[in-house]
Amino acid sequence: MKSNHSEKLSSCLTYEYHFANMNKNWTEAQSYCRENYTDLVTIDNPEEMNRVINRVNLTGYTGPAWIGLEKGNSWKWQWSLADTPSYNENDIGLWDKAANQPDWMIGGTEDCGRLENLKWHDYPCNFKAYFVCYNGKLSDHISF
Repeated sequence: MKSNHSEKLSSCLTYEYHFANMNKNWTEAQSYCRENYTDLVTIDNPEEMNRVINRVNLTGYTGPAWIGLEKGNSWKWQWSLADTPSYNENDIGLWDKAANQPDWMIGGTEDCGRLENLKWHDYPCNFKAYFVCYNGKLSDHISF
């Protein structure tokens, strides 16, 4: 049985990732990450996506998890952390295209992003899910 806490996850010369195995909606998850770490995880490239997925998988969890992706005021996807470079869907392409993501299917309210089946999915922000935070400090060691 899993305890209700976050597990420290990191990789060599990268950010420290923290998988939180507690159910929160996207806004609650963002607040938790900002209070305890830096923010919900920002994924800058496919290699970082793989590191995040691999670290979460080490916990044994395979379900959906919130990440720091949100639809901004101009209906464009952006990262939660304000000083992060702008998100560009065409540059990264980590959406689940086989599932036509992002699809805004549930009444047009799918304004938040989460990892699901190893890809990004849009989802209503009020749903509860586990989530991944990150610490903005670079780490040069491996710890779990």
